[in-house]
Amino acid sequence: AKSDFRVGFSLGIEGKIGTRAVAGVAADKLVYSLFDAEGNLLENIGDNGMVVKENAFGGNSESISVSLVKGQTYTVVFWAQNSACDAYTITASKNGLNVDVDYNGLNNDEARDAFFATETFTVEGNTVIDVILKRPFAQINLGVTAEDWDAAVASGINITKSKTTIKNVATSINLLDGSVSGSTDVVY
Repeated sequence: AKSDFRVGFSLGIEGKIGTRAVAGVAADKLVYSLFDAEGNLLENIGDNGMVVKENAFGGNSESISVSLVKGQTYTVVFWAQNSACDAYTITASKNGLNVDVDYNGLNNDEARDAFFATETFTVEGNTVIDVILKRPFAQINLGVTAEDWDAAVASGINITKSKTTIKNVATSINLLDGSVSGSTDVVY
């Protein structure tokens, strides 16, 4: 009896399917790792448990396939980003796929857009699983009402710059379990 089956993943990126427009720079680098039912890294997949696929998402989607054991439960963790972005360091560890974030640089750099997904599944046979990768970061919009702006201008205030500080921002996330670590203050 055959014990290994091909499990495929058809990956789509959130903004590419109409949920939110992605302007400018697109994700073209895919990183993924597989974990067993106990959350242990499968180190025999890729380079010490991490696969990096450059030039990914050429047609706004990507497909991968792995051979896995029937009846076993696995979790796969995906990360996608623009290959020109150096704000993220991705490492596979025995208990997670970790992303360390460097907040230095422009705060509105579209190349920093990133996407991830975590999918747990049991191998029943050859199959393809559809996965949508979503953004891991919140978007911050600062604004002022027209009335407040007009009142400031009328009182002689001429605003040319703004600044905000976000305290205790995590510097690392484990995409397998969602845990965060590290802490820094980010000034925009």
